[in-house]
Amino acid sequence: MKKIISIVALCLVPITLFAQTADIEVSYVAHRPDFSDGVTDVTNQYILLANGRESKFFSPKTQYIDSLNSTPEGKAKIAEMTKTALAAGRFDDIPGPDGTMYVVKSFDLGKLRHYDTSGLEKLVYEEPVCAMEWQVCDSTKTVLGYECVKATADYHGRKWTVWFAPEIPVQDGPWKFGALPGLILEAAAVGAQYSFIATGIQQSQKPIGEVPLSEDYEKVKRIDYLKSKRAFMDNPLGKINAQYGSTGGTISASDGADLEQLFVPASVADFLETDYH
Repeated sequence: MKKIISIVALCLVPITLFAQTADIEVSYVAHRPDFSDGVTDVTNQYILLANGRESKFFSPKTQYIDSLNSTPEGKAKIAEMTKTALAAGRFDDIPGPDGTMYVVKSFDLGKLRHYDTSGLEKLVYEEPVCAMEWQVCDSTKTVLGYECVKATADYHGRKWTVWFAPEIPVQDGPWKFGALPGLILEAAAVGAQYSFIATGIQQSQKPIGEVPLSEDYEKVKRIDYLKSKRAFMDNPLGKINAQYGSTGGTISASDGADLEQLFVPASVADFLETDYH
């Protein structure tokens, strides 16, 4: 493992001729609360593809589904896969996303783009890349065989503790994390509802690539994105009818009664960022 990463380090020069190709791939398990009850721990599988200039953090399963949905042939394949799974009673085999967000960082531009869904909407926003103000601590622990150093930061409403590996000279990490002198392998928010834990590291020459269907995302501000997600969870029936009412696709209060009890309030389970309140 360490030999592999030492080779990767040689690739992470400030200027590269292959800005769209990753040098390293890191697998993470992301933990979040189930918004239907606020208690159940939900896990999603993400990967980080990174080089010295840019990175993308995303769910491989979700990207596969989105890529299929970007072409008529792909949509037909999803329909056939769904039909086959239903006919066999294998409901877990029905194609669907895992984690829904993509985080694309451009270190050259100093910006990141965050893509995600809000109910039935697709939204994207930009903000400065790696905007955390870290406090590096003396504590260390071993993660995946690497000695990691502890750092903390307050960011957009939550206090985070991360563990980064100075041996791996990649100033990046899961989600929006980065700007530490080493790859971030673990991150956890106070309260233990949210965390990202690395499960594997390897060299990679995979294309970082664009987000599939990126043209379908509406550009908004970060706070507006968070408020939109909360508005949908607080009143899904109202949001759906507001969006599709003009097309005659409204849902009556009686038909949509189950929707009103679908999500717990923010006081029970809130988002990764809570500073929209």
